[in-house]
Amino acid sequence: MDGDKQPTVCLGMPLYNQTEFLVQALESLLAQSYRNFRLVIVDDSTSVQPGKIVRQLAAEDERIHYVHNASRKGLVDNWRACFLHAGEADYFAWVSDHDIWHPEWLGKLVHTLNTSPNAVLAYPVFIRITTANDRINKPPRHFSTTGLSDFKRVLGVSWDAQAFGKMVYGLFRASALRRAGIFRRILFPDVVLLFEISLQGDIVQVDEELWSLRRMKKFSIARQKMSLFTRKPWYIYLPWPLVNTLVLGWHTVITPYKKDPGHRYLGFVATFMYLYRNLGKLGEGSWIGSYREWTRGKKPWMKKLIFRLKQAGQPR
Repeated sequence: MDGDKQPTVCLGMPLYNQTEFLVQALESLLAQSYRNFRLVIVDDSTSVQPGKIVRQLAAEDERIHYVHNASRKGLVDNWRACFLHAGEADYFAWVSDHDIWHPEWLGKLVHTLNTSPNAVLAYPVFIRITTANDRINKPPRHFSTTGLSDFKRVLGVSWDAQAFGKMVYGLFRASALRRAGIFRRILFPDVVLLFEISLQGDIVQVDEELWSLRRMKKFSIARQKMSLFTRKPWYIYLPWPLVNTLVLGWHTVITPYKKDPGHRYLGFVATFMYLYRNLGKLGEGSWIGSYREWTRGKKPWMKKLIFRLKQAGQPR
């Protein structure tokens, strides 16, 4: 696809009860200089307020397609629903209900995919902002696999990539996203998705600050377990590094979309590196904690133990 052609683009917004920044987020998306896109909003809210806001804007802009779930789906299934409602799009991106996008965000990403035939994902440099729209002074993160061999690309994603939860908000080739399972029903599905998608082609970063990421709630595994699923699958109670390794290996080594030995080998490399990278997190999210949590003294019982040991060591 050449750089001047306008592909079919769909943006998917999973919505859940957030209204404070919703109008600002929608207005920045609708103000994109690249206007040839469809915005699918799938509402998983228990409140009627988000839907009212979206319907008001949808009455003024026909690019908005609003869907309200008949019953709660949970985060993973709602993200999947956004893609499934996208139809036959060439490119697809998930967008949040609280961030801000530069007017050139979508145009730059579309141009990158148009002119980079081996790229399966394009994402920009992002900045972090507060709830008051003030910039948080943190250095930007840079990662791209452009120019790497297939093996080095997979190894780079497995070892060097960090901001998976940010890259997943980039612009995907929809066909590659579909082959990678869209969004699997596991903990940390964004990480597994990026590992899988790296087997298909390059992850390209546009070296411009085009996305303002709003800092919301602090991450926790307990909250993710609560929000990802309405009905928790049985394996959610097993160590997630092992579950995700098995899922990744099954889809990239045992039953990959491409059956040739070279692709299976890359899948094995990705699977092995995923497990190696996350071995120290075994037990994370449970009461006993992981090795990483032990070394950092993060669990409540560890903090109490450390406090008592310090007290015991003080002279009386």
